[in-house]
Amino acid sequence: MRKTEIVADSILSQEISNLLYKKLFSKSKYLHLNKKVPEDIFDIQSKDNYPQKGSVRNYVFCALVLLAYLINIFKLTRISDKKYILIFSLTKQQAIRSGSIKPLHAFLKTKNLIKDSRFLVLIEIRNVLWNKTYESTKTTIDIPLRIYSDNFSINKKIKCWISMCIRFFEITKLQRSNKATFLVMKERVFDEVVYQNFDLDLIEKLITTQSNWAYQPLIFEYDKMITKRLMLWYSSNSIPLNYKKINLKRFEANPAIYKNMKIDEHWVWTEKHKSYLKHFTRAQILVKKSLMFYEPERQKTLNNTFDVVIFDVTPKKDVYISNFSIYTTDEMIRFITEILKCVELIKAQFTLEVRVALKHKREFKRRHDAPEYSQFIRSKIKNKEISIVDSNQNLYDLIQSSKLIIGFPCTSPVLIGQELKKPSVFYCSSDLLKLASKSESQSFLQSEKSLYAYMKKVLVN
Repeated sequence: MRKTEIVADSILSQEISNLLYKKLFSKSKYLHLNKKVPEDIFDIQSKDNYPQKGSVRNYVFCALVLLAYLINIFKLTRISDKKYILIFSLTKQQAIRSGSIKPLHAFLKTKNLIKDSRFLVLIEIRNVLWNKTYESTKTTIDIPLRIYSDNFSINKKIKCWISMCIRFFEITKLQRSNKATFLVMKERVFDEVVYQNFDLDLIEKLITTQSNWAYQPLIFEYDKMITKRLMLWYSSNSIPLNYKKINLKRFEANPAIYKNMKIDEHWVWTEKHKSYLKHFTRAQILVKKSLMFYEPERQKTLNNTFDVVIFDVTPKKDVYISNFSIYTTDEMIRFITEILKCVELIKAQFTLEVRVALKHKREFKRRHDAPEYSQFIRSKIKNKEISIVDSNQNLYDLIQSSKLIIGFPCTSPVLIGQELKKPSVFYCSSDLLKLASKSESQSFLQSEKSLYAYMKKVLVN
């Protein structure tokens, strides 16, 4: 994109321009290249080249959102002076357990993110149409729409809706000369209007997760707010692995993303993660151990307990993602095969029954995941070599009731196991990795021989 296409400052605010820069970055080659990123927003080329169908889809989407705002003009409003805690980027699985947000509410209270009922917590979940409520915590499909619906008078709603209509036609015209602006169409037309007409001092905290690592929602761009902006890391696998050949082109995050984050405070699992982030950000970094958005449910007894629980990383179809890395179909099959081989040896030598379970990091998706791995796992289930753990299982309770935890690098349940004082190790025998340091070698096994010795020590009394 040439600089002659630069958008006039009178059209896009500084906050919108910052967000557009990050969205362009997230769709560019720079996202997974450890290279310096151009400072000029329009020197970043999108890999997608702004397809026409993307623009059309955005027009249709924005027209529907405009209709939703029109309908909500007539919703009765009870204007409240409560302060807000706004939470973004949680998935349905993270926010809702057994049909309720009670576990999430309990987690937020345990971590002192909610102190009392004076705060109204709004959780944005895109794929849940029916809102959930527990005490002062509520889900919503769109936070700006919810603020508009619940807090604005009819006169203010009408004023905002007219402004949205004007902006919709403005940005439609603008896209003829600058197609990239469709990336911030929703934020420019709707979200910015709501935030400009809302008292931002009523927002106590903004919370997001690393799902928004490349860019955060628009409201995070407002630097003048006194609100604290937090990022809660729901896993610990964001630190690059130590490969032998470091110069090979791999699918890894460009550290520039951390420098551009509008985050005041990171909550991470480990000191190692904190040390890594400190190289790239001036934000405060707090080590909070595991952050699963729910707490142990110790009052419940598990239907099944296992001797060995394996945690994998589902390999992708896309060769670009797995290129020169350990996250390939062959490496994952090797990982499972070597563990099961050690299990069979122990069963044969010591006449033991060893119950083995596998917990996938996420459910298989035919469109994205390698079918060979799925077929391999189905064969192991059919042969009764492993059982599959339900994706919604409480990890704290599962790990607490198991004897041994083995995870592919660097799956977070291994750290939960260590936190719970259960025998827990990472395992990978790939030749691509350097040998672990002496301080890490006890929790990162890299040969079938060392794995067998460790499993024998734990499983054989």
